[in-house]
Amino acid sequence: MKINKSLSIPLYQQVKKYLEEKISLKEWEAGHRLPTEKELASQFSVSTITIKRAIHDLVDEGFLYRQSGKGTFVTDKKEQNISRLVSLRNEAWEDHNHPHRTLSFNKEKASKKISKLLGVSEKQEVYKINRIKLQEDKPVAIEYSFIPTSLVPDLNSSDIENELLYNLFEERYHVKLERAKVYFNTILADEYEANLLQVPLGEQLFVLERYTLTEAKDVIEYSRFILKQDQSRYFLEVPL
Repeated sequence: MKINKSLSIPLYQQVKKYLEEKISLKEWEAGHRLPTEKELASQFSVSTITIKRAIHDLVDEGFLYRQSGKGTFVTDKKEQNISRLVSLRNEAWEDHNHPHRTLSFNKEKASKKISKLLGVSEKQEVYKINRIKLQEDKPVAIEYSFIPTSLVPDLNSSDIENELLYNLFEERYHVKLERAKVYFNTILADEYEANLLQVPLGEQLFVLERYTLTEAKDVIEYSRFILKQDQSRYFLEVPL
């Protein structure tokens, strides 16, 4: 393994390109464990800092993932449409099964933060919902949702079991939804998130924050989705 130190291209980018080609050309299959950073540094005749930076970028981009105490591995990258993962509503052709496991369902007074996000007073009650989204019986996302009780009265935990919130809003409460706004971010898994999603502590997770507005311009829902991304490559498809 050789890189050209006379080029203006940073060394870590040359290392990254080499490793990425190994993965793209299937020379390293999914599940392949990479040599240690020390071994790679020796093979490339560069510092371990250079190797760390190249691997860090490939982990961020989803080509590799780390397992504490075991090493760095090639991911089995599956593409996932974000709009399907945090599903909005059923389409005619969709499977109507939406497996979730409810962790908690409570009614409480809106906190200062939530009251601002939903545009309600701190005295108003909201539903606070914590669920796990499942795929093939495996946890893929943690969902936190806050909904003003005034807009969807008499909601209970059995209503949301394996059901999408948007389906409930439209089919049970006949609320006309206008649009949703979604923000993207990343975080490192804390102990709670690592346990629920079955990932190592400190693993990078993908975060979506969704605000949904009705035709009357009320914020009917604020949800925060924390997604594992060790084996997924997310995309957003936009109809034209």
